[in-house]
Amino acid sequence: MVSWPAAVAAGWYPVAVAARLGRRPLARRLLDEPLVVFAGAGGPAVLRDRCPHRAMPLSAGRVDAGRIVCPYHGWAFDGAGTCRHVPGSTGVPAVRADALPTRVAAGLVWTTLSDAPFPRLPAVMEDATLDRFWWTPRASAARVLDAVENHLDPAHPHHVHPWIVRAPHRRRRTRVLVTIDAAGAEATYVEERRAGGLLSRLFEGYRTTSTGRLFPPTIADVRFDGPDGLRLSIAVVFVPEATGVTRPYAHFATPRGRWPAGVKRALLTAFHYPILMQDRRVLARQATRAGPYATGPLDFLGPAIWSLAHGTAPPPDSYEAEIWL
Repeated sequence: MVSWPAAVAAGWYPVAVAARLGRRPLARRLLDEPLVVFAGAGGPAVLRDRCPHRAMPLSAGRVDAGRIVCPYHGWAFDGAGTCRHVPGSTGVPAVRADALPTRVAAGLVWTTLSDAPFPRLPAVMEDATLDRFWWTPRASAARVLDAVENHLDPAHPHHVHPWIVRAPHRRRRTRVLVTIDAAGAEATYVEERRAGGLLSRLFEGYRTTSTGRLFPPTIADVRFDGPDGLRLSIAVVFVPEATGVTRPYAHFATPRGRWPAGVKRALLTAFHYPILMQDRRVLARQATRAGPYATGPLDFLGPAIWSLAHGTAPPPDSYEAEIWL
């Protein structure tokens, strides 16, 4: 049995985009546990993916009138897991499918395997003044904390995403402001220049700061600001589906302007697809190697990611550094 880091095991995670739930149930995994998500009569519901009658996966069944129907004998369960109907009988046995806590927030269906309170989400995920959308690629080979650090890491884009995110051979002196506390960790890079990568030039123009912010245990927000405020935010919830398998839920936000939201969505997903593929190759190779890791001079948030994931608050810290970015 896998021993997950304490805060990761107790976390809340998205398992579906609420608006996309329909007549078919969704099979999901969370922390190696099979789950089923469906549109219940009272809203989205999450059950362990096991019929209590003969252990058939409920995700192989169908949704009918807000109930999930087992494909083996047709037993029907509501969103709370209560058995409501057994075909061929006027009676209903006092058995239940195992229902999990469920919450809809920021357009996603969230659940947890623990009794922990719902976490603080990045404010940008629910900012109605912005153009926003969720991009939900398939799960892939990656350890969840490696994926979180990769999203917040300032050092790899020159090598892994040359010209798309950063110019590979063009670096400039950059001041970094780092803050770490029990609620998370943040690194702000004071750039004060025109963005160098192709994607950044298209969506940003002149950049004043770029910021990576950790919302423990597995939410990472990277935002880019110009003189008039936010230009682009990419906040990702990394879901630990299984050992070495992670699913990203990526939230994109931009200020409303002259470009229609649908056009920006098409461009952002098109530009980020090669970035996703490049990161996946790196993370899949990394997942075949064991730790421990060395800490380098640009690993500003890595130690806090691991510490907070294991339920240990790092000592509060605030400092400045200088790098070439």
